[in-house]
Amino acid sequence: MALFSGIVRVGDDGAALVEFEVPDFNGTLRLMATAWSASGLGHAVSDVIVRDPVVMSVSLPKFLAPGDTSRMLVEIDNVDGPAGTYELVFEQTPEIVIGKADTEHTVELAQKERRAIRIPIEGREVGDAEITLVLNGPLGGPSEAVAAKSLALGVRDNQPDETERRIVNLPPAGSIHLTGSTVAGFRAGASRVSFSVTGAARIDVPGLLASLDRFPYGCSEQTTSRALPLLYLNQVALASGLDTDAAIRARVTKAISGVLANQSSGGGFGLWNSYGDNDLWLDAYVSDFLIRARGFDYDVPALAYDQALDNLANRIAYASDFSDGGEGIAYALYVLARAARVSIGDLRYFHDTKLEDFSTPMARAQLGAALALYGEQERARAAFGSAAEQLRTGMSETADGYRSDYGSMLRDGAALVTLAAETKPAGVALDELVSLMGEAATNDRGYSTQEMAWMLLAANALTDSTADAKLALDGNVLSAPATRLYNGASLIAAPVRLTNQGETPVDVVTSVTGPPIRPGGPRGNGFTVMRDIYDLEGNPVDLAAIAQNTRVVVVLKVLALDDEAGRLLLVDRLPAGLEIDNPRLLRSGDVGALDWLALETETAHTEFRDDRFVAAFNRARGDARNASFAYLARAVTPGAYVHPPASVEDMYRPYRSAHTETGRVEVIGPNR
Repeated sequence: MALFSGIVRVGDDGAALVEFEVPDFNGTLRLMATAWSASGLGHAVSDVIVRDPVVMSVSLPKFLAPGDTSRMLVEIDNVDGPAGTYELVFEQTPEIVIGKADTEHTVELAQKERRAIRIPIEGREVGDAEITLVLNGPLGGPSEAVAAKSLALGVRDNQPDETERRIVNLPPAGSIHLTGSTVAGFRAGASRVSFSVTGAARIDVPGLLASLDRFPYGCSEQTTSRALPLLYLNQVALASGLDTDAAIRARVTKAISGVLANQSSGGGFGLWNSYGDNDLWLDAYVSDFLIRARGFDYDVPALAYDQALDNLANRIAYASDFSDGGEGIAYALYVLARAARVSIGDLRYFHDTKLEDFSTPMARAQLGAALALYGEQERARAAFGSAAEQLRTGMSETADGYRSDYGSMLRDGAALVTLAAETKPAGVALDELVSLMGEAATNDRGYSTQEMAWMLLAANALTDSTADAKLALDGNVLSAPATRLYNGASLIAAPVRLTNQGETPVDVVTSVTGPPIRPGGPRGNGFTVMRDIYDLEGNPVDLAAIAQNTRVVVVLKVLALDDEAGRLLLVDRLPAGLEIDNPRLLRSGDVGALDWLALETETAHTEFRDDRFVAAFNRARGDARNASFAYLARAVTPGAYVHPPASVEDMYRPYRSAHTETGRVEVIGPNR
C-alpha cells in the first residue's frame, strides 16, 4: 500500500492535518513526512498500527468451477474486543452456495482469543459472486458490526468451448425460435447464442466478434486480429451487447499499445516480444492495423508509425527474388500503397513479371488492391482475376497445409472480398468472390483468429447487401445490423423469435458456443496430448486424493501424428485447488533436483496464470514429433474440484487439435 497526500500547507501554529482513505487493511503503516521552508529542511518517520478491535480475515480459492466444493476459511482474532458471542452473517449468491441454509454462524470468543471457522462453499452458476461478510458484536446488548469484508469469487467453466453452427434458409413468414433448448448440452450461463443475416457471405458476425473478444492470448497477430474488426463493426458490437462505445475504443487503444510494445527499434514487430521473428507479413499486418486505426482518429505515435512504414519500405527495397511465396512482399506493397509511399513502377513490375509467382490468393489480391489505389484498373482487374482462380483451385484441396502467412483458403477468400469492396477495381465481380468465400465458410470446423478477423472485415464491406431484408424480432421491426448475441441463460428465461417479414427467403446463420455440460473423452486430430503428475522425485502421483501443501510436477507430452509444420499452443487448465508454484524456476531452467525431467522443446512463449499454464511453440517439418513441457504446482485449498483437460492446437488450423480427458481432484486438508 502506498498513499500520498501531496503538498500540504502548515498552519500558523506549525501543525498540518493530513487525512488518508485507508482501504481494508490490518497491519503496520509507516508514516513519512518531509517539511521545508526558506531556511530549513526536516523529515520524520513513525509507524502506525492499523487494525479493528476484532480482526477478520477470509481465505477463498482463486476461482471455482460449477460443481466444485471447497471451503471459505474465516479467521477471527479478538485483539481488543470484549468477550462474548459474535455472529457471522453473509448472503447467498446465485453463483455459489455458502454454508448452511440459515447463512449464520455464531462463535464464542474470549478476549485475545483467535478462532477459525470453515464454511463449505460450492460452485453453482458461472459468474462473479460478490460475497459480503459481516461480523456483529457480542449479543445480549445492542448488536453492531465490528468487522466486515467484501470479496469476489469467480465461478468459471474452463472446459474448452465447442461450437454448433447452422445456416437456415428462412422463407417468407418463416420464424426461428431461440429458446432454452437451443443451448441443450451446453453450460447455459457460459454459452453464447447468436444469429446474423449477412446474405450470401453467411458470416456469423456477433458470434465471431464474441469469440475474438474471449480469445485469451496476446501475440501480435492475435492482438491485431481482435482489434482490427472493431474499427469498422463498432455498431454491430454495440447491437450485440458486447460493450459500450467508450469501452470498445479503450480496447482498440489498448491493442495499439500492445502491438507497439512488440515493436523493435528497426520498426518491425515480433510475434510475442520486440526481439521477434523478422516476419515481413506480420510487420505488414500490424502496420495495416495502425494505418486503419489512424484513419479513425486513434492516437498512433508518429515515431512508431513512421518506423513501421520505413521498415516495410526498406524490406521491399532489399527483397530477394522469389519464384514461389512473396506473401509478405505483397502485403507490404499494399500497406505502402495505402500510405502513398510506394512507387507505381514497383507495383507494375511485380504485376507484369511476378504475379503468378505469388503463392496465395490474398497476396495476388493485395497487389491488385495496391494497383487499384493508384488508378491502374486493368492491372488490378487482372490481379484479382488471378487471385480468384487460385482460390477456386485451392478450395478443391482436402485441407489447408501450413502457411507462413498465418492463412487459409477461407481467410484468403474473406480478404479478396474485403479488398475488392474497399478498392472497387473495375471489372471484378464481387458477388462471385462472396460466393467463393461463403462456400469456404460452411466448413464445419473452428476458425482461426485470422479467419475471424478477415471474415468480419468482409461482413463490414457487405453491409449494404442485406439492407433489403425485412425481419422482425419478437414482433418488432429489426433494423440493421440484423445481428444479435445472447447469453444462453437469458434464452431460458426469455426466448426470442426471428421472423422473415419480406417476400424473399433469407439465410440466417445461428451459432451456439460454450463449454459442454458433459465433456467427452480424450480425442485428437493430428496430435495426441498426455498429462502426467509426479512428485519431486519422479514418482507418479494420483490427484484423486492429495494432501494440502503437496508440491507436484505436471508433465505434458505432445505427439505429432504427421510431419506437418505449425504454430502450436499448449494449454493446461488447472483445477481450482491447485496453483502454479514458483514459475521462475522453470523459466530460468533452475529445476535443481528435478534432473529426471527431460525437457528439450524450445518455447516461443510461456504464461503462468491463476487458472492455466500456456506454452506456444513452433514445429517445422522434420522436427522430432515428441515435445515435452513441465511446471510445478502446489495443492493449496482443500476441496473436490473438476480437473479440466489439457489441450494442444495449431493456432491457425484449429481443427488440428487434441485434448486429454476431464478428471477430478481432491485436496485433503488437516480437517478434510
